[in-house]
Amino acid sequence: MRGLRSLEALYRTASTSRVLNLFQVYEQNHEEDDYARHPFFQDPTLNRAIFVKHRLRSDETYLMPRSSPVATKIIFPFDKKTLRAGGQSILIGQSGYQQTLIEMLGGEQGDMEEDFRLLGVLARLPSLDPFLLKETLTRHNFSPADCYFAMSTADIERMRSFAGEQIQQLITLAFGGSNNHMGQSIKRMVDAILTKDTESRLDPLRVTLGLDGQQFEDSIFSWKGFLYFKWQFRGSMVKLQSLAGALDRVSLEGAMDRVLDASISNQRIALKKAIQKAARGCVAILGLYDDAFNDLVEHGNAAAFRKFLLEAPRLFIELGHSMGVISHITSFWDYRFPNPNRLHMQASEFHEMLNEFLTSLTETSYDELSRRA
Repeated sequence: MRGLRSLEALYRTASTSRVLNLFQVYEQNHEEDDYARHPFFQDPTLNRAIFVKHRLRSDETYLMPRSSPVATKIIFPFDKKTLRAGGQSILIGQSGYQQTLIEMLGGEQGDMEEDFRLLGVLARLPSLDPFLLKETLTRHNFSPADCYFAMSTADIERMRSFAGEQIQQLITLAFGGSNNHMGQSIKRMVDAILTKDTESRLDPLRVTLGLDGQQFEDSIFSWKGFLYFKWQFRGSMVKLQSLAGALDRVSLEGAMDRVLDASISNQRIALKKAIQKAARGCVAILGLYDDAFNDLVEHGNAAAFRKFLLEAPRLFIELGHSMGVISHITSFWDYRFPNPNRLHMQASEFHEMLNEFLTSLTETSYDELSRRA
């Protein structure tokens, strides 16, 4: 898929949750003092690489010691000034990857310990959404410059507002009462729960939920991520519905025989069904949060919400991968069709794109996600 998988395409769609484009960050910010003082990676070549949450093909699974449908790929552009020449890649965690990476970068094992620790953090993340990425790195005591996180301040504030409305209800319950003197305290606690200093300031909430220190710390972090995906899901579903409606309106150009025509027709039908399954799977998991949270704030049932928080890390990982696929599809569609009133594409390229979308959706087991939920 030379066209669809090109580095130029990754460059233009760097905001997707599946791509962290440090090459683009360098191009846009390398003259800034903050960029120089607070790099993402210490190694300068690694700090210009492109990271992709990559769905493994059948001929790639042998590279990884553990069975996983998704791995984190590092791509090093051949030309430091342009992406047109392509690049060299390696998967984080593949057999012997550390030694191979050291040889590629010309470094020493001891000099790269912190970079390898950070690579391990990236590999464990279910997606590369800027909010979750920033929160995770802060949690692991990494502090890259703000320019590395693509989400705008406005987007973060919108997410904070969404989460804050629900967090405020829970904090009111935990700290008791809702009188006028609680206003500023609640505001501070809402801010605390979305920052790295959450746990030290929320002991009454920990007691209310009956969680010990480490469980509470892990659960609150997962809860923040879960709230983020819930917020993100609203926008993604609007885009997916629009995409499903636009599938039949794409005008195909170039040579197309009867076989290709029939195949594309079948793909359109299959993709619409896959999108519906994607939505159902995500809704099933998000519904767990709604049920548990509503039971807590309406009936004071802390046990149900405590159970949710303890299971949240597993759900966070599954939902993260699912939302990553959805974000990848909607982002690429927006990139390929920036004007919704001008839907034109070569038939062969359209066929290839739909096949990629279907593969991504069907390899994410939404049915299994629903059953587990």
